[in-house]
Amino acid sequence: MMKLFSRGRATPQSATAVSAMAAPALRRLGQAITVSRQATKPTQPSEGNSAYRDLLSRLEIPINASTPDQIESEKARDRGQYLARQEQWDELEDLIFTHDQNRTTTATGTPLAELMLFGARSDVVRAAEHALLHGRPAEGADFFSGIEALEHLLEDYPNSYPMALVVAHMHIDIGWAWRGAAAKDDIRDVNRDAFQAHFDRATDILNRYCPKQYFSPALSAARCALLPGSARPLATLCAEFESLISLDPLNPRHMRALGNYLLPRWYGDFAQLDLQARRVAAQTYDIWGAGAYAWVWFDALLVDPNGLEMMEVDYFIDGVSDALQRRGDQHFANLMAAHLYRSWQRARSQYGTDGLREDLPPALRVGFDMVVREHLREIHPLIWGHAEIGFENTSRVISKERLSAKGRDVALQAVAMPFMSGLQAGQTVHFSPDGITQINP
Repeated sequence: MMKLFSRGRATPQSATAVSAMAAPALRRLGQAITVSRQATKPTQPSEGNSAYRDLLSRLEIPINASTPDQIESEKARDRGQYLARQEQWDELEDLIFTHDQNRTTTATGTPLAELMLFGARSDVVRAAEHALLHGRPAEGADFFSGIEALEHLLEDYPNSYPMALVVAHMHIDIGWAWRGAAAKDDIRDVNRDAFQAHFDRATDILNRYCPKQYFSPALSAARCALLPGSARPLATLCAEFESLISLDPLNPRHMRALGNYLLPRWYGDFAQLDLQARRVAAQTYDIWGAGAYAWVWFDALLVDPNGLEMMEVDYFIDGVSDALQRRGDQHFANLMAAHLYRSWQRARSQYGTDGLREDLPPALRVGFDMVVREHLREIHPLIWGHAEIGFENTSRVISKERLSAKGRDVALQAVAMPFMSGLQAGQTVHFSPDGITQINP
């Protein structure tokens, strides 16, 4: 069994070898760490009065807190973690390569190669995050020996891009742990230097592998993940993401990431974001219709709702409709419903009374009603919980249980709105895979 964190694993020779490969600044991770970082605690939604709860009791919709996709994702991550712990590198390499080349995904589109890469590096990354959060390694853990152990894979597998991805993503993750995920400038020098050192090391590792030559979305996605460590990321950002999307056009996650990076708080502005959304929509029209326009704006609007001023709302709703016609399973129906509900609520508060973009709230409301009535047949609470906090951006701050409870409450209140007049008149609204039935009292 692999002893990633045992103090006895690292020898003077191994430390010297790693020092030659990796930037010297990375050795700071093995020293005392002082970090003061408070985790914010989201407030729970109120339950409302008893009359409103009675209305919701007549909204009969299945709540699926543990979807097959979540189970499949956890299985793939666990498999990657197990193979790394057992040092079964040949099998891990073969699985990552096969999944990447075949574009194998979970039912909702998460690449299995990405999940296995995450599992394979997770022990090392979590040990680093623990040390950064608490100011010291976990009891009995020397996490730098874990970094050394993965670095040695590059010597044992010198021509393996799957192994290079494991090590490069490890450095990217630890770099973000040093820096913090927010787009901010007030970062301490030691944190910024450590972030840059890890990203430089990841860049050195991946520069040997051309994504197009290897026909690899995983390599292309990793190059996009390196952009925050670049001195001029905007110069190559759009080209890198266009290359990634061309390699894996069926995966909307790449489009969502592009939109997020084009926000003003990162590397672009709303005009560039809208332009790229239109470009990607044109390039992928035969696959997504107008769907890519909605996907590029998707996360960006939740992170920075000021983008609503620039977005063409009718085009966005058309994109939502086209995306759901092509990928109409319940995961995507919940994604779109949660997004439209959140955007509608923000548009109401921002533009409902000032006369600016007064077209937004009603258009978003109509789009939300359309998704609920035509596509939504069950509630996935975690998706709604993530929509309230920006999907994946802060997912580690709150436990899955609390996030699921929050999402369930929000989703029930939201889904009741299109049927509110009937519910108030005593109707029971029943959702099933075959459709929605409104039953009179």
